[in-house]
Amino acid sequence: MHVMKKLFAVVTAAVLIAVALFASVSLDKPGKVIAQGSTDLSVSQSHVSSAGAAVTTPDETDIVTFDAVSSAHRQSYANRWGIERIGAPGTWDTASFAPVLVAVLDTGIANDTPFADKIVGAIDFTGSGTTDDENGHGTHMADTIAGIAPNANLLNVKVADRRGRCDTATVAQGIRWAADRGAQVINVSLEVAHSSHLEDSINYAWQRGAVVVAAAGNGGTSAPAYPAGYTNSIAVACTNQSDGLAVLSNHGDWVDIAAPGFKIIARSHEGDLSYETGTSPAAAHVSGVAALLF
Repeated sequence: MHVMKKLFAVVTAAVLIAVALFASVSLDKPGKVIAQGSTDLSVSQSHVSSAGAAVTTPDETDIVTFDAVSSAHRQSYANRWGIERIGAPGTWDTASFAPVLVAVLDTGIANDTPFADKIVGAIDFTGSGTTDDENGHGTHMADTIAGIAPNANLLNVKVADRRGRCDTATVAQGIRWAADRGAQVINVSLEVAHSSHLEDSINYAWQRGAVVVAAAGNGGTSAPAYPAGYTNSIAVACTNQSDGLAVLSNHGDWVDIAAPGFKIIARSHEGDLSYETGTSPAAAHVSGVAALLF
């Protein structure tokens, strides 16, 4: 898996993310929260809703080609600048893909989103009583991942409340839950405080074969953010449309890669297209690429 992490970074940088940089520039560190797009995430509650606990694991032998749907998919996603910049559309017609299970740890995913058929499992760890997205951040991240990787099946792991707040223990619990259900990619577009429990959950997921992709933070500092700063997660910085580091992006030799994150357009929980800027959507781009590589 360590080799895969290195290979993933190299392949992504060289082939799909031409804008990858050396991470010695700049990203956000609110110190406790998610949204590397400007949402605050930090809550003390941690309930598991019985709703959505069942997960259908995709059959990895079921190879998927996109000849029948690539036209519609391309119409929806190919012109989004981040997806176009990393070269994802060029892969849709040149390869066949097996389904890949991607967990999205966030504010939930809207139940009525156009890609709702991709959601194969959901759980609420916030005590809100619903896995629906009451904030919009989680749906935005999931839409970018689904756009890049038409082969992605999604686990909706709600760890942040309607205000975008979450805590370390809840995020750690969500990571373990996703890993136990066979997630191959775990997208963590959030930042919380460091804890040994959180680091253990990252290592646990890694040992179970999952790649954890995490936002590096939007504080414009070189201080590590978590869980992105752990050895067994892929820390993602944010680039702008000029392929330079976004001003808000954290940076440093602890960051593994960078991806588009400035004014990224995707669906909100209300169904309209909206913009997010930060390392959150940057991480979503990398998770999408990871799904393609798997």
